[in-house]
Amino acid sequence: MVREAIFWRLVQDFPNVSHDQYHTFITGLAERRTGENFLNILCEYQFQDPSAGDGIFLETLCREIYGLCKKYDYQIKRGWEAEHVHGWEINSKILEACKRNMSFSPHLIHSDYLNSKPKKPVDVIIANPPYVRQEYLSSDYKQKLIEQFQPEFPGIKLSVRCDLYIYFLLKVLKNLNKNGVFTFIIPNSWMDNSYGEILRTLFRDEFQLLSITDSGSRHFKQEVNTVIISGIRKNPAKNNQIIVNLDQKSKSISQERLRLLDLGWHGSLFRCPSWLLKQITENKALGAIGDEFSVCSGIITGNNRAYYHQQKTDNSLPAIRSPKETTSIRFTQSDVQSWIQKNGAGFSIRKAPLLWIDLRGGRHVVIWNQDNLPFEHTFYGLHPKDGKNVEAWAYVMNSSWVWLMVELFGRRGLGGGAVRLVKNDLVKLPIPLFANIKFPSNLSGFLERPIYNWRTELEQEDRKRVDDRIFKAIGMGEKQKECMILLRSLMEKRESKARSVHD
Repeated sequence: MVREAIFWRLVQDFPNVSHDQYHTFITGLAERRTGENFLNILCEYQFQDPSAGDGIFLETLCREIYGLCKKYDYQIKRGWEAEHVHGWEINSKILEACKRNMSFSPHLIHSDYLNSKPKKPVDVIIANPPYVRQEYLSSDYKQKLIEQFQPEFPGIKLSVRCDLYIYFLLKVLKNLNKNGVFTFIIPNSWMDNSYGEILRTLFRDEFQLLSITDSGSRHFKQEVNTVIISGIRKNPAKNNQIIVNLDQKSKSISQERLRLLDLGWHGSLFRCPSWLLKQITENKALGAIGDEFSVCSGIITGNNRAYYHQQKTDNSLPAIRSPKETTSIRFTQSDVQSWIQKNGAGFSIRKAPLLWIDLRGGRHVVIWNQDNLPFEHTFYGLHPKDGKNVEAWAYVMNSSWVWLMVELFGRRGLGGGAVRLVKNDLVKLPIPLFANIKFPSNLSGFLERPIYNWRTELEQEDRKRVDDRIFKAIGMGEKQKECMILLRSLMEKRESKARSVHD
């Protein structure tokens, strides 16, 4: 990380430097004059870590630069690091331990970085900011942070749900010099959540992103999945390619394409192949759920034990309380297992013809609520805007294409390996427009039979027949096999990850 950050900062001042030339310099094999030319610039940079912790980044940085000076017999100013390398740490005990264990003497400051006023713009920032969830921040402190940062970012409303690391990043990015380089190790939650919009907008529009790396595994110490992101403070080149790394595999994606996306970044960058992402953003046979449906939440009683019953009463309505009560796509009053009290309660009865399950495990089902029964908030209700074709939509929404979109763009890292789409994400999900799709009556068994766990379900012949029609209608018949392989792979990874967390 440190060498990469130094390299990219030097590239801004030496645009003709190749990777080979830099490797020769960093390993001490360049000519002395070449080494001096690099070091003359490098030793003028300002370096910063806003959350020093044990000082590992600062120690590595100082060792790297002093080592280069020794290799090229370069006379660096005594105490150079006290003027050029700065670190903040709010915990006095951690700071003292950091000072004792370091071989160098950077300028270490006992202070809350968020309240600091750095004197000089920074050329290189390497940081692993504190991960403190917003639930553990007091209301007064959150309001103070919003009042401090909102005026600097007037175009985007800061959310009270921002975790602490969001504010750290906003401050360090503001302090970064033109052509300055950053490398952050941060939770991946900003990539999909609504409160991360401000970071996504800044990274996309004001920085040229270099790379984003996801280990694909859980950071157990903090129980959070992390990414490493690097970039440069300058307007992104139109043809800039971001290197995306996952599980030791790399691909590139155009930064320009991020402007076309209204979907979560994590799925777009790490789970979705480039060719499929291109299809999603350009295919006219696809539309967003929010364009075709009105989406509503289900009933929230505040006390299900009081208002739901397992037997019918004079003052109750048949209802769908839980996904566990459903086995097939079509659900009728004869399948009911719960009744909800209809009078004297302080909640509204909600009904919809199609029900989207909120938290999903190993199967994909969108319920066709044929008798328009009330439903609990474990579902979202979908109302076709044209008021028609509910049965056709039941086929489409239960297709493997929609299932694949859930696995690509749904939020993960939930208990039990579940995946979900909150309402803001759900309305953006790309689905087939079924105007040209015909579903013959001999496929109706697909709607009636049980929907199985993914390993069994994806082998069902009637599912394949439904999928054949849908993939052909959206012009992706030739890519259907690849999409199914991808879906199986995503399900396998999610299942495997759930097992690893429990183990």
